[in-house]
Amino acid sequence: MAMAIAANIFRSLRSPSSITLNQSIRFFNGVNIQKMKFPKYRKGRIEGVRDGGNEICFGKYALQALEPARISSKQIEAGRRALQMNVRRGGKGGKVWVRVFPYKSVTAKPSETRMGRGKGAISYWVAPVKAGQIIYEMGGVTESLAKRAIQIAGSKMPILTRSIIRDPQTKEIGIR
Repeated sequence: MAMAIAANIFRSLRSPSSITLNQSIRFFNGVNIQKMKFPKYRKGRIEGVRDGGNEICFGKYALQALEPARISSKQIEAGRRALQMNVRRGGKGGKVWVRVFPYKSVTAKPSETRMGRGKGAISYWVAPVKAGQIIYEMGGVTESLAKRAIQIAGSKMPILTRSIIRDPQTKEIGIR
């Protein structure tokens, strides 16, 4: 019997399915979060102006943050849906790019819990956004449609934002 068990273990080690990488993915608030060794982050500070990620790379129109904040995954998804719905209504099928990802966890302990006993459970996920960072980009739509869609997506954000257009002079469309 011990020989049969050893043979089964040996066969399972040789099979190609056991050689795959162990990348389990968690879904939280509609966001794919890879399994991390230490998922509970410290709060940290978001100060200063973003020096990278502040230029339009993919589309022609963008939504830019004007102040630092932590944007939750639900807020990012609400803004993405608002942009996507307006792009669909516009007809000619534009494209939307999300430039931020909620990789930082926020923990919370239940109310009326005594002190101690470790850090609380993960409550939600946030993306730390600095001033000047591009949050969304879109392309393949008219300027009037992009202006309206970005204004709606900006109203879903907890911070002051503005819409910008890719141009040599970086012409602004407006400030919310």
